[in-house]
Amino acid sequence: MAVVQTTAIDELDVRLKAEYMEGHWITGTQEEVERTYTINPFTKVKPYLWKGDTVFECLKRAGESRGLAAMSDRRTIRLVNPAFIDDTVRRNRTTCHTMQLCVQLLKHGENASSHRHNFGAFRFVLEGSGAYTVVDGEKFVMEPGDLILNPPMVWHGHGNEAGTIVWIDGLNFPLLHLLQTTMWEAYPGEIQNITPESDAIEHWLGHVRPVWAAKDREIGPLCYKWDAVYKTLRGLKSSSGDAFDGVALEYVNPLNGDHAFATMACWIQMLREGEKTRTHRHNHTTIYHAFRGSGTTMINGEAFNWKEGDFFIVPSWAWHSHANPSGDTEAILFSMNDMPTMEALKLHVSEAQ
Repeated sequence: MAVVQTTAIDELDVRLKAEYMEGHWITGTQEEVERTYTINPFTKVKPYLWKGDTVFECLKRAGESRGLAAMSDRRTIRLVNPAFIDDTVRRNRTTCHTMQLCVQLLKHGENASSHRHNFGAFRFVLEGSGAYTVVDGEKFVMEPGDLILNPPMVWHGHGNEAGTIVWIDGLNFPLLHLLQTTMWEAYPGEIQNITPESDAIEHWLGHVRPVWAAKDREIGPLCYKWDAVYKTLRGLKSSSGDAFDGVALEYVNPLNGDHAFATMACWIQMLREGEKTRTHRHNHTTIYHAFRGSGTTMINGEAFNWKEGDFFIVPSWAWHSHANPSGDTEAILFSMNDMPTMEALKLHVSEAQ
């Protein structure tokens, strides 16, 4: 029987582990080495396309078989990246490592009780109208194409006195889970009281503002109405646009022009009839929804053909381009990305092919 010889370094490794330490000379598997010591950033996130027909069919079934339940009192379906679907920890089953996209349905007569949390959130309305969300006491009526911001740690809830409505929930809680800083609190009641109309945020952010408004006023809840956004898209349709993203707009903070959230941005972009963008890559992740039209996005050489209602994800550092093959119909993509996080850390990098 062979005798296993131990060396001084083997004995040291055992001692270090017993004392909850480890030598830097322990390199791990070859796969770990290749992922760490490389000029190209590694991500577990996989490119994927969720068919809207399937998502909405499942959401409709949830509406027929399930009420508002669970701690958050919401009826939502979460889009989970294939890389994370088998994770045994629920909060790790997310759309990507920093952001989560969900689709929510609220039926006539339902009220989703208020709560608050320290991660940012937004609603992008897909179908239905007349329902409302209350954010920090302000009531916003929801119409298709509207984007409503929900800043961190403000009370928010939803109500519906109209027909069934569906919207996207975008959140950055995966990042906060990673940082182990997540906070969540239920409202001491159902839905918060509505503030007076004179306190509406729109009166404080326009081209004309109250003279007594504080110059350093922080942004609160905010609604970007679809009619105004689409008017801007149409107005810029004949411009040169962006070589990589077409006629792309970012929803910005109207007080300072910054991103909508400190760690998360929202975009809307038009791909004009027959438009094909250049290929590039960057180290932020983007989650898309095909709001209007159809097209193809190439991701690392693979074609992802999307149509209205679909969702897809472009992982960080993936080569990608978009195309709208239609000769008579524009395509519009709504998206969320974590570029602000990369910028805040002074890590953002992009390059063209």
